Amino acid sequence: MEKMGARILGIDYGTKNIGLAISDFGQKQAFVYDTLKMSGKAWEELMEICEKEKIDKIVVGLPISLNGEYTQKTEEVVYFAEELENQTKLLVETQDERLSSVEADKTGSGHGRDEESARIILQSYLDRKNAE
Repeated sequence: MEKMGARILGIDYGTKNIGLAISDFGQKQAFVYDTLKMSGKAWEELMEICEKEKIDKIVVGLPISLNGEYTQKTEEVVYFAEELENQTKLLVETQDERLSSVEADKTGSGHGRDEESARIILQSYLDRKNAE
């Protein structure tokens, strides 16, 4: 069981935007957080968010093709996740994100697609972890 009092950051990585979601302290529920523009300041902004929000783990959506194979995009995200772990010194895990963008478009939540996708990715991760 995860320690209480820390949160998990969910990330939907894209070449233009990074969608963010954050868990509650009990790590049961995921909430939309923000969308960052992919820029030279993105790393700095991610570090500040991790510090400010008491993040102790990061979950990055892993884009696997519908037939379960890795693609060039999958490799990009794996590289991003490894770099994120190096930069933040936090544990970074991946979560299959197949169809999260499609699901995000269907929610009609009023939030942006990137951050809603991040929420769906993080909620899937939390549900899986809490069921173990």
